[in-house]
Amino acid sequence: MTNILPEGPALGPSIETLLDRAFGPGRTAKVSYRYRQGVAPLPELCFTAFTDGALSGTVRHWPVTLSGGHGLGLGGTGLAPALSVVLLGPIAVDPALRIGGIGGRLMRHAIVEAAAGGVDMIVLVGDPAYYRRFGFRAASAFGIVMPEENAARVQALPLTARANALRDGGLVLPANGLVRPVCLRLALAA
Repeated sequence: MTNILPEGPALGPSIETLLDRAFGPGRTAKVSYRYRQGVAPLPELCFTAFTDGALSGTVRHWPVTLSGGHGLGLGGTGLAPALSVVLLGPIAVDPALRIGGIGGRLMRHAIVEAAAGGVDMIVLVGDPAYYRRFGFRAASAFGIVMPEENAARVQALPLTARANALRDGGLVLPANGLVRPVCLRLALAA
């Protein structure tokens, strides 16, 4: 039996071990890891899977922002408020359990929780064929670019009508230095 649970702070070392097994020790050299440097993941959007009491999967979300006019939401200028955007990843499942549907369950849970928390859009870097089943599309359709990433692997999932209408998202920027809460409903609930 597999249960999806919030990530607890004590799980950090076990999650890092799982990520190394799933992606190899060079995983932190990937471009997407630069967006996570100096920024804490959003704890309310970090989940783990436990199968028969053992850690079997993980998914995390990180705050990011967009450089386009709608992405930054220049408050007080008459423009709409900023879109709440998160970077999903990494998502990993214990290699010995990959065919059990754990990754799909983690993805669906993460998407539901992000939407419930007020996130407008999720972006990620990954295999389009895999993520299409969850509603992700090429981020370029929304005018979103992640510098130095393979554009074909940058995916986006709009969770609101406003995000779905986005066409000039601009660059994905790391959240370090952001002063506003990224997930407005989640921040207000805290």
